Amino acid sequence: MPGKRAIEQIEGDAALYALGALAPGESEKFRQRLAAGCPVCQDVLDDCRQVVNLLPLAAPSADPPPSIRARLMDRIGAESRAAAMTNAMGEGLLVRAGEGDWKDAPAPGVQYRQLHGPKTLLVRMQPNTWLPAHDHKHAEQCLVLEGSISTEGVTAYAGDYTYMPAGSVHSALYSETGALFLIAYS
Repeated sequence: MPGKRAIEQIEGDAALYALGALAPGESEKFRQRLAAGCPVCQDVLDDCRQVVNLLPLAAPSADPPPSIRARLMDRIGAESRAAAMTNAMGEGLLVRAGEGDWKDAPAPGVQYRQLHGPKTLLVRMQPNTWLPAHDHKHAEQCLVLEGSISTEGVTAYAGDYTYMPAGSVHSALYSETGALFLIAYS
């Protein structure tokens, strides 16, 4: 078992490696330790990758400057869709059921789809999947749309609503049946 100093080095290298920020020479050394089957390196790297995969969900939403937004809208051809939407809905937003991409969450069998920036999203869990415990930097509202989710012996079913205040800690979530739920952060 490596000593404390060696473990601290592995933790630092794994964190930088997971971020893609480890210097090329050090990155190659770390890759060699992984290839040699170092279980400590692999375990620490797995933990770091989970954190790195969650970073986009923790980023605050930010509106780009109007000039950049206008250029982006021109490039993707969304300006005409936005104009049609404004005519139909005023300042509102309509996201169609088939629009947007589902992205894999760090937890196996879990996906999410942003609806309105990072603060409103759908989460889909396959049967017998887990979401790890996590902190809430913002207040979280959750409406279960399909299936069920359980934590600490409490199960929420389709139609049930939960609220977690900012600063609270959420225990791991489990879905035996699979689930689809809407999350809104405020």
